[in-house]
Amino acid sequence: MVAALGIVALAVVAAVVRPGVTAPPPQACPAIGYSSVLTVTLEGDTTEVAVLQVRDGDQWQPPYPPDAQVPAIPTSHDGDTWTFTLFSAPRSVQLRVLDDDGDLLARTEVDVGWVRVGGTAECGGPTEAEVAWVL
Repeated sequence: MVAALGIVALAVVAAVVRPGVTAPPPQACPAIGYSSVLTVTLEGDTTEVAVLQVRDGDQWQPPYPPDAQVPAIPTSHDGDTWTFTLFSAPRSVQLRVLDDDGDLLARTEVDVGWVRVGGTAECGGPTEAEVAWVL
């Protein structure tokens, strides 16, 4: 009986530490800075709105009026929908709208629900989010 238990124990140890059987290698992630696309749709009275800006670190983006000395993040808009390409995915963003003279019309901070749209759960990937702001 003892001999049989010894053989079983040796078989278990051999199966666990058998040469050539290793854990899977760690996931190799590309060294890429993924971008985040934020789409903001303005609702309500937008007749005086000339530009929508998002706070990016210490800067409001895009600069208004445009300034060649200040690098601008990629921004576009179609009607009352503005799209910003950010290189981070902050949990909340500050937004503000300006008129043609650069005067502040409104300002807000909103929580953003980013959704990964590529990459992997282990390595991350590009994200997108949509926000509606009623002026």
